[in-house]
Amino acid sequence: MSDRAQVTPDDLRESAGLCAASVRRLDPELWDKQAYGLEWTRSQTVAHIGDALTYYTASLATRVQENLGNRGLALREGSIAGSAGQIESGAEVLARVAEGTPPETRAFHSTGLPDTEGFLAMGCVEILAHGYDAVGSTEAEFDPGHGLCQRILGRLFPWAPQDTPGWLTLLWATGRSELKGRDFLGETWVWHNDLLNEWEGTIPNSDRWVGRK
Repeated sequence: MSDRAQVTPDDLRESAGLCAASVRRLDPELWDKQAYGLEWTRSQTVAHIGDALTYYTASLATRVQENLGNRGLALREGSIAGSAGQIESGAEVLARVAEGTPPETRAFHSTGLPDTEGFLAMGCVEILAHGYDAVGSTEAEFDPGHGLCQRILGRLFPWAPQDTPGWLTLLWATGRSELKGRDFLGETWVWHNDLLNEWEGTIPNSDRWVGRK
């Protein structure tokens, strides 16, 4: 896996720009309706993206390696324009922190100790997967590029096939779509955010989402 293309701060910025542009195209009448496949509303889902980026930035910036008792995300809701801007600004802050952080740095997340690239890749997943939830089945849907998705998959989902369309594969890996020849993951999906050389070679399941002590 050493020759794979790594996830970069610019990948995070690209993900944020793509998602934010789609959110801005969303019909205002749908903003407080239920998100695609979730119990949250679309506005709550977009707010979650911004909160997740803030959480990742704080963890990476402080380099904490244990659970400090974070109480969860605030789901602060706002307007379409404000929420789209929060995605872009939150991604920019995380990108800049990552640019100033040694790549080997590791910090706490409830499913592992990601390195700097791991936090960037997780940020991309939060943006793209929940962006899909927020605008899915509407005229605001977006389609991330194959290369971007492959870089994210290579870092967080080493079990994902490399010969299938990147965006469809990322949706499969995050439990949002079926993929021919593969079991549907649904709510059992999880990523591998520890170092890739620590992966045990099997597809983990959602038991790993249960918080680490």
